[in-house]
Amino acid sequence: MAICNTLCAPDLPESYTGGCGITTRPGGIKQIIFIKCDETWDWTLRSAWITAVAANNAVFSGLILGQKPKGSFTKKRVASCQPESVVGGEKTLTFQDYNTDSTPGGCAVYDFWNTFQSQSSNYKMGYYSCDGYFYGPINDFTIEIDEVIEDNNTGSTYLDGSLAWNSITMICPVVVDLDGL
Repeated sequence: MAICNTLCAPDLPESYTGGCGITTRPGGIKQIIFIKCDETWDWTLRSAWITAVAANNAVFSGLILGQKPKGSFTKKRVASCQPESVVGGEKTLTFQDYNTDSTPGGCAVYDFWNTFQSQSSNYKMGYYSCDGYFYGPINDFTIEIDEVIEDNNTGSTYLDGSLAWNSITMICPVVVDLDGL
């Protein structure tokens, strides 16, 4: 007996592989990008990004050490005779920012992160990977970030943070050269 009604079955997507082996991509998240909440442009155009940055509608973090592990999913049984269904999901990006203010005793790096931590609802967020992909924009997110000072003078002081958003689906990234912005 069929589990689904064939009248409700959607078309299958095209295959993403040519059947000739596996093509992999490198990891690593290079920067986090914050965008004013009402902004939109063609995310694939470097020129649009240059305009947005110049108009103070988008800003990039310094280089970070970042990763996005597998999200966590919420499942719920919604029918007695069916298995559990995925009804929600949370994605997280974790990062460390080892940058410091270029002015000794300055607070620019703290001001930068504190702005987004205290006012995240005013911004969209995205991230730029080491291999030149932009993931985003993500409209509703939360950010947690705080300073870590290691216990000896051979250690480092850095900011440790995480960004979280709710989504069941993955973000399809776009290729765009954002290096140097």
